[in-house]
Amino acid sequence: MKNYKTFLMIGVISSMLITACSNGGSSVNASTDSTSETGGNDGSATNVKSKILMELFTSTTCGPCLPQNNTLNKYLDPTSSTYAGDLADDWIVLRYHVWWPSAGDPYYDFNTAPVINRESYYDVGYVPHMYTNGSTDSGGTATTWRNNARAAVDGQTPVNIQITGARDGYNLSGNVAFTSASDLNSLGLKFYIAVTHDNSQYQAPNGQTAFDQTFIDFLTLDTTSDAVSYGEPLNLGVGETHTKSYNWTLDSNWPNNSGVSWTNEDLTLVVFVQFANAGANEKRIFQVEAFSFD
Repeated sequence: MKNYKTFLMIGVISSMLITACSNGGSSVNASTDSTSETGGNDGSATNVKSKILMELFTSTTCGPCLPQNNTLNKYLDPTSSTYAGDLADDWIVLRYHVWWPSAGDPYYDFNTAPVINRESYYDVGYVPHMYTNGSTDSGGTATTWRNNARAAVDGQTPVNIQITGARDGYNLSGNVAFTSASDLNSLGLKFYIAVTHDNSQYQAPNGQTAFDQTFIDFLTLDTTSDAVSYGEPLNLGVGETHTKSYNWTLDSNWPNNSGVSWTNEDLTLVVFVQFANAGANEKRIFQVEAFSFD
């Protein structure tokens, strides 16, 4: 499923079956400038429309996760009678697979450290469990997830994110540019660059067979602090731009499980800016953008 068509500041101003993989030599070039259909996010130093990031913690071993994931999939599917068309351009979902209620989730087992870090950051506690824009606990039901997304739509943010890049086989490379219409120096902001995968197939213990927006890895890491964080510090003055280059290659054996089939044409970057300090804006996400390579 590809829900992204390219895919806040509030307060202080918001598988693998190897034979199923596609040719590792295929490539694609694109940018958010050429594929965005929402308008407003053109790299200028003015407030722009904020998009919505919802981070879902789930597991292939979790029985209750199946119906909620299926309902969420229908909200994101343009062919479904319950398609949330009013949110389609702005609703970005990132699904982390965790290690409970039982071991054996191949998506979690492939890269455990960043998932453990993110689970601890939110103190998740149960699955399925969704967080909207970092600061809203949206609980465990898809209806609430959609309602919370609708409550956050049409916000404004000074943070503009532009993504350019290319895929060459299993390699992703390009740039992410952050521009601000306000002074964001010394606020404690961090930016994250995540890679996700759509449309892998796996006969999971809970009965789920198709998996979208599946977290694979972060391309960012904060090396300025003793505490591990996958977000890097972001300081911007009015009209300033910070550019981060990325060059990352997916393990062609991801997720190291012969029961999972997938194609490398279904990779997406999810880039977001989050407030990392305490106070009214604790964990609030200021902006998010998603960029699909195919």
